[in-house]
Amino acid sequence: MKRFDVKAIDPRNGRPCTFLSVSRDQLRQNDSGETVFRFNDYYDSCEVISVAEVPQSKMDAMAAYFERYGTANE
Repeated sequence: MKRFDVKAIDPRNGRPCTFLSVSRDQLRQNDSGETVFRFNDYYDSCEVISVAEVPQSKMDAMAAYFERYGTANE
């Protein structure tokens, strides 16, 4: 599954923010053809500034790290 780093306007404070490793299903195009970001159920159309695909090598490195050391929530 492709993941993206999304720079969008944070709906909570109105400032630009980078959301890392966002899944494709959180991005869509509105009626005007602009890409919008679904932050959560309440904020489902946040203005997107830029989108960059996360390389597969980075995803593999993250998976290897988490497999070896676990995650912060463990």
